[in-house]
Amino acid sequence: MILQMDIGNSATKWRLRDAGRTVEQGVVEAGEILPEPVMQPAAVWVASVADSDSEARLAALSLQRWDLEPWFARSSAAACGIANSYSEPQRMGVDRWLAMIAAYGLVGGAVCVVDAGSALTIDFLDTAGRHRGGYILPGMAMMERALLGDTARVRFGEAPRDRLEPGNSTESAVYNGLQLAQVGAVATAMERFGSGCALVFGGGKGELLRQLLGQGGRYEPQLVLDGLEQLAVASRAMGA
Repeated sequence: MILQMDIGNSATKWRLRDAGRTVEQGVVEAGEILPEPVMQPAAVWVASVADSDSEARLAALSLQRWDLEPWFARSSAAACGIANSYSEPQRMGVDRWLAMIAAYGLVGGAVCVVDAGSALTIDFLDTAGRHRGGYILPGMAMMERALLGDTARVRFGEAPRDRLEPGNSTESAVYNGLQLAQVGAVATAMERFGSGCALVFGGGKGELLRQLLGQGGRYEPQLVLDGLEQLAVASRAMGA
């Protein structure tokens, strides 16, 4: 049994895997970074965008609870058939790196990887797996908080969040506008740089964004964890 964790900015996704099969999974809020699966894991693999102090606390808790030292995934110059475009590869967010590993493994060719979570990231890989660059934008919730924080008179309640037409109330104008910004970013990126690319979506808002964009593609809800598994298996095969 292997405990796999994706520690993001707002939540931690985790799953317990056995021979390629998920036997248990869950989500915990940010700050509660160590889940408690029912079964004892034999290893702990972690993708983390948390700071080094949080990672140290996680390692200490893992040792205390299961006597296991976690393995932390890190971005690198190349791995699992893809190549990093950063001059300092370790500075790329590991969640983006792992999402690209998973997406390229699924498609086996040129791909645009869209991860719609706390942030919206858009990354391009060519047919040879070379990273051609990407974008990082505020996600839906972050945009909403910014609008509330910086506009004294714009206040809004709930409204449907799956539409792009112009709104006829403050609520619908805000939510449709936020979604239009997200969809527009992906559409423009695909129009300019995504010729011949398959589309793979991940993140909590990934399926909604896929549907609103209307260009097909596939949604993989555990894209980062899938990439984590691939990188961990490859690293162990190489003795890393």
